Amino acid sequence: MDLGLKGKVAIVTGGGRGIGKGCSTALAEEGCNLAIVDLSYDNEVLIYIKELREKYGIDVLELTADVSSEEQIEEVYKQTLAHYGKIDILINNAGRGSIRKPFHELTTEDWRAVQEITLNSQFFMSRSFVKYCREKERPGSIVNVLSKSAFTTNSKDNTTYISAKMGAYGLTKGVANEMAPYGIRVNGIVPGYVQTERTYPDGDARTERMRALLPTGKFTKPIEIGKVAAFLCSDCASQIIGAAVDCSGGTML
Repeated sequence: MDLGLKGKVAIVTGGGRGIGKGCSTALAEEGCNLAIVDLSYDNEVLIYIKELREKYGIDVLELTADVSSEEQIEEVYKQTLAHYGKIDILINNAGRGSIRKPFHELTTEDWRAVQEITLNSQFFMSRSFVKYCREKERPGSIVNVLSKSAFTTNSKDNTTYISAKMGAYGLTKGVANEMAPYGIRVNGIVPGYVQTERTYPDGDARTERMRALLPTGKFTKPIEIGKVAAFLCSDCASQIIGAAVDCSGGTML
């Protein structure tokens, strides 16, 4: 499906692995040039980036940054604009899992560690993107990766993550409301149980127990999340603003 994204420039945080990789692939399929932002690049990710360039004929800029750092984020935007001359799309995917402790045992450092990567990074990245779009009087699209934990959870010792993702949902709604008049659309995606390089390996007993509990009988693939993200960034979704699109495979029913 041609979503009209060819030649657009997208920043994808954590774009070389997991859900971020699915977003990068889906955008590359549509002809987007990419700035992939991550803390580090192992050989597997570098091979993946090389394949993106060769298979889709796009440009990929590899940027190393800690997206919880305002200073490093500003450098990300500086380098992306120097390389491409514009930015059209932001995918806020980077995050970290919960620090699994009972609430009363959490330290201030535990709390900050999750909030800074999972919530603050979305704030910092979005603020810089909005500033750029407003200054240049350009439209733009932000997609925030949320979590079903922000809406429903029965897991224990998960407060740091739940709070961060609920904050990301509030950020999505608030920025969407403020920026819609300027042609800057903001939406969120709510993944469910996503099978990545690091989660739910085939053949594992725990994986099969989880699979049996899923309404669809299967895990979500990163590319499925990516295709929804690409759609949300396109003019096909011009009337979708402030949404949290349920891609949880029925696990929020």
